[in-house]
Amino acid sequence: MVPMGKKKRRLAVAVIFLICLYPSLAAAGGTAGASSDFGGLIPRGELIADEISRITGCAISPILGISVLGAYTYYATPAAQRDNVPWHAAPQFWAPLLIILFLIILKDSAKVAIPKIIMVPLDAVETLLEKNTSAVLALIVLLTSIGGGIDQAGSPGQAGGGLLVSAAHAAQETGAHSLTGVREMIEPAMISVLVITVFTVVWTVSQAFNFLILLSPFSTIDLLLTLWKNSIIALLLLACLVHPYAGLLFSLCVILLCLFLFSRSLRFVVFGSLTAMDLLRKKAGGLDPGTNVVKAFAGAGLGGVPSMSYGALANVNRVLRFTYRPWFVLPVRTCDVQEPPEAHHVGKGILSPVIVREGNKPGQYTTLCRLRPRYASREHMIAQILGLGGVRDLTFGRGVRDSLRRLRERLRPPRTVRPPDG
Repeated sequence: MVPMGKKKRRLAVAVIFLICLYPSLAAAGGTAGASSDFGGLIPRGELIADEISRITGCAISPILGISVLGAYTYYATPAAQRDNVPWHAAPQFWAPLLIILFLIILKDSAKVAIPKIIMVPLDAVETLLEKNTSAVLALIVLLTSIGGGIDQAGSPGQAGGGLLVSAAHAAQETGAHSLTGVREMIEPAMISVLVITVFTVVWTVSQAFNFLILLSPFSTIDLLLTLWKNSIIALLLLACLVHPYAGLLFSLCVILLCLFLFSRSLRFVVFGSLTAMDLLRKKAGGLDPGTNVVKAFAGAGLGGVPSMSYGALANVNRVLRFTYRPWFVLPVRTCDVQEPPEAHHVGKGILSPVIVREGNKPGQYTTLCRLRPRYASREHMIAQILGLGGVRDLTFGRGVRDSLRRLRERLRPPRTVRPPDG
């Protein structure tokens, strides 16, 4: 069996290869039957490079991408033709988005003077509502603008047609009229799948950054993470202004990095989403009557389980057993903790309780699982249900070093556990 790391590398190389190969095939297809005419090859390649950069930028910051692109398209269109611009380029669509974006910038700027604890509910609403809604809108805008290029294009070299223009006309110019309809159906479908895949991968990693900003305990870390994310968008824009192929190269680097971080980011997005929802509900819910399991996220103490995997922790015959589904849809897997339940404690955390195991040094703990915030103030009940050794107060003495250590634990690759000999 191929190791998971090699599978991820092969998948990343395959996706990058397809993205790099498609501009050449689309441009070369447009010159079929006229080998001496290469005038349209470079413009088509640059057009596709612009589209890939646009998809990457909109995935990193959807509301910024679709609002700025809509405004640019509107004002770049001649005044006499502005009544016929697409719906996503009309002021009625992008003007409210720019207002919302301005309010978000004001809110983020206020973090310098306002304590972090006051801004958490606003950050949670922004991350859960605005980020997800704008992502859906951005994906619809991208698919609509790409698909609409087929009907609006008048010639293969028309620059404003969109990503599918050269592919559609390449099929028409080959002279194989019997295959034209089939290619016009297959190519848009393939490109739509590619757009959705690239957007989903990049947006998931970007959303993980948003949850890191939400859950970080200090406003300084918020500003650093926000600056890092905005610098990527600025570098992408600068690369596109230098040359479309420079923007394409930078976009491919971002996509490749996101492919390697996708699985960990997806788990962290689920962790952040459930945590944010519990915080907005003021930690309501708690334990169900008669339950013997606790919903939890895997920590560094569960060897062999990917960090931040969401599952259930239960005491089965005096053994702590963690049950989860890889990728949330694959068959159920279980992981039994070797240490007895009495060796673990429930720690009172700032946002949510944690199941910890004491280390060799005083005050040193290994996180077995992190619970949802809705279990806060129910630590003694959880200790009784799981048969743990008691409750520890871990809410004090947490500095920047401890926060960074927990962040590394959440994003680390899973450790491989060797089976016992014999």
